[in-house]
Amino acid sequence: MKRMVIISLLAMFTVMQVQAQQIKLEYENKIDSLPELMQQYFEMQKVQHSRLTIKGEFNGKRAKIKKVICDKGTFIERELLADYVHFIFVDSIETLDFMAIPYGKDSLRISCFYPSSYNHVIFNDTVRIDDMKILLETFTSGDSPDIPIIAYSSGIPFEGGTWFCGLRDSGIEPRKWYEKYGIDGYVFYTIRLEEDISNNNMPIYIKIAKEGAYATHQQ
Repeated sequence: MKRMVIISLLAMFTVMQVQAQQIKLEYENKIDSLPELMQQYFEMQKVQHSRLTIKGEFNGKRAKIKKVICDKGTFIERELLADYVHFIFVDSIETLDFMAIPYGKDSLRISCFYPSSYNHVIFNDTVRIDDMKILLETFTSGDSPDIPIIAYSSGIPFEGGTWFCGLRDSGIEPRKWYEKYGIDGYVFYTIRLEEDISNNNMPIYIKIAKEGAYATHQQ
């Protein structure tokens, strides 16, 4: 078995500009700022973290989050928020925390938290992926309005190892990683910003936001 060489783990701080949507993404690994004992514990448990800061002129836009899995070049997509959940960006700076934790023998749990609303859990997602990959920044959205925000993937394969930095810096959108580099069995998450249109006829309405978060149930 070839020994996998992991070159350069998640960058401490990375910035991406998405011109079409006028969105700026910044990534930071908060585990590095924890006390040494906690860092050792997280390393032992193979816990990974990435804080995503999203900057733009949002003005109450609704954020919809999608999961995309690459399986032998075929992409399987699923919305992660129900229609009755309205995740609203009210500020020009919004923050999401992502954590990846091994779950069972061959699965991984990826969770997304919203720190601005008491660390509200936006989603918990269990995927059948090994833990030899990392949380990875995504740099370009391509032509889709669904903007990639985080991935869990291996890097570019080469003889004897895997090159994460090369993938991170390639400027290739996640949907083309299989075609360009032969990378398979990865997952990435996207965000789409749209005007918030509330439907008063919905039996359940849940709003998640920095301000004015509430849930209403209509009879």
